[in-house]
Amino acid sequence: MTYAFTHTDRARQRLEVLAEVYSASTSLFLRECLGETPSLVVDLGCGPGCTTHLLANTLQAKQVIGLDLSPSFIAFAQKTAAPHISFACHDITVVPFPSGPANLLYCRFLLTHLQLPQSIIERWATQLQPGGFLFIEETEWIHTQHKLLAQYLEIVAAMLAHQANNLYIGPSLEALTQSKSLQIHRNRVQAVKVTTAQAAMMFWMNIQSWKHLPFIQQHYSPDLINSIEEDLRVLTQVAERDDEIEWGIRQLALVRI
Repeated sequence: MTYAFTHTDRARQRLEVLAEVYSASTSLFLRECLGETPSLVVDLGCGPGCTTHLLANTLQAKQVIGLDLSPSFIAFAQKTAAPHISFACHDITVVPFPSGPANLLYCRFLLTHLQLPQSIIERWATQLQPGGFLFIEETEWIHTQHKLLAQYLEIVAAMLAHQANNLYIGPSLEALTQSKSLQIHRNRVQAVKVTTAQAAMMFWMNIQSWKHLPFIQQHYSPDLINSIEEDLRVLTQVAERDDEIEWGIRQLALVRI
């Protein structure tokens, strides 16, 4: 499993900002799609544990376990563990999971980084109890007419495509989740407005994680990347406008049959 955005402290900080930005839309998705309190929830690709705590707080599950491939992320997350919240270092493309069969598997912005996502989803289905749920949130689209933000997104999309990944995997999810063992319970696109400063902060932190990757160095001049990085830094300090960039989040709830 290759993660383009790395596992550095800066990458962790970006994930913390991202968690804050999307906490409201994710909480609403969870509450609307799950009627009963689950016994065991597994957060796939939990990073530093922000989504794991969101799942625990929103669902009041008896046990929530976060899984991630990064030892540094897991070490950080374990500092926030509680009797009903735990973390383990594990490649989420490999089954079985150390947690055992779950009532709910959850992932956000994870499949966009994985190759052969359909086969991975099939594997995940085997880690659900009968009647258990798989909740997925991925990017459907990002609308912006802000030149700098659009330029950044074009570079990220190209970088992920080079790795056989897809920044905008949302439109493909329904086809990717066609399975004899999974049935669609809820399928929608949720629009999420993000302030220009928030988007710039996520992008500025992110570019520091991948600007030294070979693909970037081979296809973009250092002057261009450094200029984008600096312009993003400046943009983090602008007024909190919320009319310049908007995400469309594909929210897909699947149930094991």
